[in-house]
Amino acid sequence: MTHLNPAHLFISYANEDLPLARWLARKLAARGHPVWFDKIKPLGGEPWPETADETIKSRTFRVLALISENSARKKKAALERMLAQRVVRQQKISDFLIPLQMDGSKPEELTDAAAPISFEDGWGNGWKALLKKLDSIKAPRSLENGAQLASASFPHGDDLTNDIGERLFANLIRIQSFPNVLRIFQAPDDVEPLEWEALESAWTFYEITKDTLIAVIPPPPEFFDRIRTTRKQLPWTGPGTFQNVPHRKIASTFILKALARRLVKAGCLRHPDPEMKETFFLPKNFTDNGQLPFTSFEGKKLKVAIQEKVSFRRLGIVEVNFHHFAFRLRLTGGLAGAFNVQVTPTLVFFDEKGGPVDYKSALSRIRRVTKTWKNEEWLNRVMAAAGILISSPPAGVNDPVLEPGLMALPSPRKLEESLIESDSTEKDAEALEHEFTLDEPEPEDSDE
Repeated sequence: MTHLNPAHLFISYANEDLPLARWLARKLAARGHPVWFDKIKPLGGEPWPETADETIKSRTFRVLALISENSARKKKAALERMLAQRVVRQQKISDFLIPLQMDGSKPEELTDAAAPISFEDGWGNGWKALLKKLDSIKAPRSLENGAQLASASFPHGDDLTNDIGERLFANLIRIQSFPNVLRIFQAPDDVEPLEWEALESAWTFYEITKDTLIAVIPPPPEFFDRIRTTRKQLPWTGPGTFQNVPHRKIASTFILKALARRLVKAGCLRHPDPEMKETFFLPKNFTDNGQLPFTSFEGKKLKVAIQEKVSFRRLGIVEVNFHHFAFRLRLTGGLAGAFNVQVTPTLVFFDEKGGPVDYKSALSRIRRVTKTWKNEEWLNRVMAAAGILISSPPAGVNDPVLEPGLMALPSPRKLEESLIESDSTEKDAEALEHEFTLDEPEPEDSDE
């Protein structure tokens, strides 16, 4: 049946843009506009239509299309825009398709559309401009109970949790075992830089002074004539210092160095900035296909792109970068004097020619990119990084033994995140290009 006087506003969007789409749907409904929005169906005030084709053609007053780098590459959103433009041509309604511009994306098929309304400078400004447009075309406000419908669509109390329970993960890996006593070794004070570099790559040790080293085991045989074992031992679990260095600092630094050797041996690379020696990243050839497989917190087999292309625009100038999957290691205290390894996802940036981007310059870029990550992506990246660390074989005898997974605690209640967050879809691990605007000055601090 064809509706001769369609009243609804159809919201077209990509799942990644669901927060804005949901906000708009509720705001419009509360104002009295009937809305076709598939995540909150009662906002239409009548039975949900069967097909998008018939809905847009016969039951929609205008289509509001959220335009972003996400919707530009989604088939569903592109199809809805195509259907709307067909109405423009067939019914001669020049502004039937109203683009709501979220970033600088310009889909190729967006030809028969009204002038876009910008949401790039904030939702509030975009909302005001949209209301001005809707009032100018006399958009129907026939939803008498719209405010009540919008209010009822919010999650309430008990429906935010259930009794199924869940596991709560921390970005920590417990160190299962590590020797309680370290040994002290004597080294000559005239070791050449190249020899010292070879020693560090072959043996894990803590340098108190150039001639006093602390380790778990003696160095490899080729260094026996230079590094002498002493009878002194260091029971680091107790309080105190050795040559004014706290015992726990010696042990924690040694453990981090041992884990660093393990990661490098597995193919990871150190951050190009020497000051970021606890951050590691993956080269694109870490795997044959440039994708890192891992098991998610739900037990699913997923993958993430090791390298992605990204463009940054500043004052009209576009700079192309590549960012690599990376993570930072830190040691935290545990119960009974034990240690835990903290794994924090991050990114390492390179310019178009492969040169590293200065870390201070990269800080704002890290923030711009990671700001788009939802909770699930953060956790999945923690799981992927932890998988690398745990599965990598020790670089030496008596290296720290790690527990086989992230620390987790059972919870008797489970939060229904789908009610309060945007719908999550499995991310395509193929490298994609994104563009971000950098209007802020480069930060002067060095905190990530």
